[in-house]
Amino acid sequence: MIPKDLRWPAGLIAAAGIVTAVVVAGGQSLPKTLIVIAFLGACPGLALLRLAGEFDRLALVTIAVALSIAVEMLLALALAYSGLWSPSAALGALLIIVVGAAWLDAWRRGALAS
Repeated sequence: MIPKDLRWPAGLIAAAGIVTAVVVAGGQSLPKTLIVIAFLGACPGLALLRLAGEFDRLALVTIAVALSIAVEMLLALALAYSGLWSPSAALGALLIIVVGAAWLDAWRRGALAS
């Protein structure tokens, strides 16, 4: 059983792993598209928002979606202005952000100490 302090970070890292596997597998399908859109819509914001503290469920969902969109827009602008725009690079950067923030959240809460 996953300790309570590791549930959110483990879920975010698992979601990042699933998206990575789906994208690397290639092909085009509706389930693949929905999985990637769900990840992009929620996970970057959730991972970063967990570092800010506790919120009620409605605030968590609302701010997480808005923060996800904001992070993705800033990343797209940075990649476009630097001349490095690539959907693969953007997804890779978002995966690194999600995994890094989830790891930092777990470490900050002391769940990785044992």
